Amino acid sequence: MLEGIAVYSANQLGTSFYPGKEETYKAIAQGNFMPPFDFKTKRESKINLDVKYRITFMYSEFACIVDYLIKKYGKDKFLSYMKALIKENDHDEIFKKIYGVDFDESIEEFLRYVTTGI
Repeated sequence: MLEGIAVYSANQLGTSFYPGKEETYKAIAQGNFMPPFDFKTKRESKINLDVKYRITFMYSEFACIVDYLIKKYGKDKFLSYMKALIKENDHDEIFKKIYGVDFDESIEEFLRYVTTGI
C-alpha cells in the first residue's frame, strides 16, 4: 500500500505509464486485481494481470484503494491510519481500530464499488 500512497500523493495516476483511475477501474472490473497482501510475496507471480505495464498498474490500483478510503472515510481518518502504522506494526489491528472493518472486508467493498458503483 505504500506504493499506492506515493502514487496518490504525487498525483501520478494517469501520468507516464501509470494508468488513470478510470482505466484502472476498467481493468479491475475485467478481473485484473493484485490483492495487496500478495504484493511482493511469492504469490504475486501467480496473479495473472492482463495489463500493459504490470508494476505501474499495481501501483495505480493501490492508489485507487487509497483514494477510495479517503473518499469513503475522510482524509483525517486516513492520516490517523498512516501515523499509527509508523508507530505500530500490526497492520490488521490498526486498520480495524481506525476504520471499524477488517482490511480484507474493505478490499471486498472496494472491489464491489469498482464493479457495481455501490
